[in-house]
Amino acid sequence: MSADAPRVSRRAVLATLAGAAVMSAGVRARARDRQPVGGRAALRVPWPLGALDPHRLDDIASAIFGAALFDSLYAIDGGRPVPALAEAMPEASSGGARVKLRAGVATAEGRPIVAREVIASLARARAGDAKAWLADVPQPRRVDDTALHFAGIEPSKLASALSSPLCAIVPARFSPERPDATGPFAASRASGALVLARNARAAQGPAFLDEVSVRAAVDLADSLRAFEAGSDDVGWLGSGLHEPRAGSRPFDAGAVGYSLLRTGRDAGSWDMPGVAQRLANGIAPSQLAHLAPGSPWMVEPDQGWGGPPCDLIVRDDSPYLIELARAVAAALARGGQAVTPRPIPVAQLRQRRASKSYALAIDTVRPFAPGLLGLLAALATSDNPELASDAVRHPPRVTDLSPRVIARTLRIGVLGEIRVQGGRAPDLSLPRAPGGGVSWADATRGRRTP
Repeated sequence: MSADAPRVSRRAVLATLAGAAVMSAGVRARARDRQPVGGRAALRVPWPLGALDPHRLDDIASAIFGAALFDSLYAIDGGRPVPALAEAMPEASSGGARVKLRAGVATAEGRPIVAREVIASLARARAGDAKAWLADVPQPRRVDDTALHFAGIEPSKLASALSSPLCAIVPARFSPERPDATGPFAASRASGALVLARNARAAQGPAFLDEVSVRAAVDLADSLRAFEAGSDDVGWLGSGLHEPRAGSRPFDAGAVGYSLLRTGRDAGSWDMPGVAQRLANGIAPSQLAHLAPGSPWMVEPDQGWGGPPCDLIVRDDSPYLIELARAVAAALARGGQAVTPRPIPVAQLRQRRASKSYALAIDTVRPFAPGLLGLLAALATSDNPELASDAVRHPPRVTDLSPRVIARTLRIGVLGEIRVQGGRAPDLSLPRAPGGGVSWADATRGRRTP
């Protein structure tokens, strides 16, 4: 089955049920048998859910759930760009490229998506974390409500750049606290949960599930307790706190981002390129194993932190990152110098990150796109946004560099992957998305147990 088959099947099933399309009986029967529609799922994650901003590199909640809410002009399918909110691939026009939007697209709340929203969204992305990623993408010019012209760029290069989830198209006056967009789910808040409900206006077809209810876990054990007790349908990073839930099945949807160690100017002579990665490589995988950091790495001989006694700052609204900071601080302090984990508000962390007013910090990043360029651009932007465009324009010729190798030239160190894995209820299917993570739009519940 091709990589886009789940999307086609979802559209076919839901269009059939809504009476919105005429299709052959054979296709309807096969699709309906293949993908049951309806049902709900509940889970909790050790990540903050108060805001989802598709244009932020450090927003792991968006890395996990963003594709359920947001669409870009193009998407990656089978390793190549395909139209999403665009009607077709870009066409060469007047020394540049012309993009035609799909007509009649609206957000879950009914706000239309036309050329001005595309212009505003790309400007928002560029003003945020996508400046380097979009360095060679010109500001588009509106031709009419459904057409835009990008001067001086090849159509294929444009499609690749605009397929990034960090180039998502959102309505005017978009609010991360109320993330209204065009994806298969609509977001709302209820009783402290982020509720993803099937979006009947979804540009690429609504989700199979009626609803996914997501709560912010109070600690790393919260999800496992709830899953083992049967009140949740997904166990984050495991299948139970004390013992595996009866009948549960494991799932592993891969990595959606990376956890980072940063050095800042308060580290003195230790704030040099490569230092953070050397420190990260000196931590044994077993010390972070409970956080599912991915494949083990080669541990480098290291004496731990040799700079002045310092705080290891970390945002205070993520149990995952707080636990990571504790484990990293304990590992780094083995050389005798005190390293103290210090949770602080996320706004303060971002402010101090921008001014580099810290010695050590824990942070996160998600790739712009699958593959080396998307990863390189993300790590370079996370380290120094002003210099990252050069890395994007002149990437290394080798194609198999690991995140840890890339970070050796930066003032950040990769600690590990941020993976979407754990246990699931036996009747809940959680297919993997092409770029990693769960394809929530294609998740199903009911008649079949994959």
